[in-house]
Amino acid sequence: MKIKRLFVLTALLFLSACEEKPFYVANIGNGGSLDGPYYLVSISISDVLGGGGGFGYGTVDGYPGASADIGRMGVPKHIEGYWSKQNPNARGYVAFYRISADIDSELAEKKIRTLRNYYKHYQRYMGVMQVEVETENIRVYYTLKCFSRVNDCSSKKNSDPNHWVVRSPTNTTEVVVLFDGKGEMSSTPFPDSQYED
Repeated sequence: MKIKRLFVLTALLFLSACEEKPFYVANIGNGGSLDGPYYLVSISISDVLGGGGGFGYGTVDGYPGASADIGRMGVPKHIEGYWSKQNPNARGYVAFYRISADIDSELAEKKIRTLRNYYKHYQRYMGVMQVEVETENIRVYYTLKCFSRVNDCSSKKNSDPNHWVVRSPTNTTEVVVLFDGKGEMSSTPFPDSQYED
C-alpha cells in the first residue's frame, strides 16, 4: 500500500513539474480599424498574470493602426473599453461602442503557442497584441510579424493542425485570432464613458 501511495505521489509531482507556467507573450500593441477612421478612447486587456495593456490610442485608421509599447503582457483573459466611429465628412462621431467581455484564455494560450511554434526558421520571443475594430465588432489578434518579403516565413510540417494560423487582414503576415466579439452600440455617448467630457 505504501509503495502504491509513493508511486501516485511521484507521478503527481512529475506531472506538476511538467506543467507549463504562464508566460509573457507581447510587449508591443497595435490599435486599428478595418473600415475607416475611429477613435479608440479607452480599450484595455487584462492578462492571466495580473497585468495587461492599454489600447486607447486615439484616432486610428487601417490595419494594424497605431503602435505603442505595452510593457510585458501575458495571455489575455478580459477586454473592455470604448470606441467610436468618426464622421468621415464632418467633425464628430456617427456611433459609439463599448464592450466588457471575457476572453477564453486557455484557447488563446493554445493559439499563441501554435503560432510561436509555427515557423521553421523565423524566431521572435515577444509578439504583438493587436486590437482592431469594425463598427461594433472588435477582434484581438496576436502576431509575430514575420514578413515574407524580408523573412523566411515557411511553416513547419503539421505545425497548425487546428488551422488557427490565418493571414492578417492586409495579407502581409500570419496572425491568430484570440477574440472575436461584438460590443454594444449607441448613437449617443454612453453615460459612463470619457466621451461625455
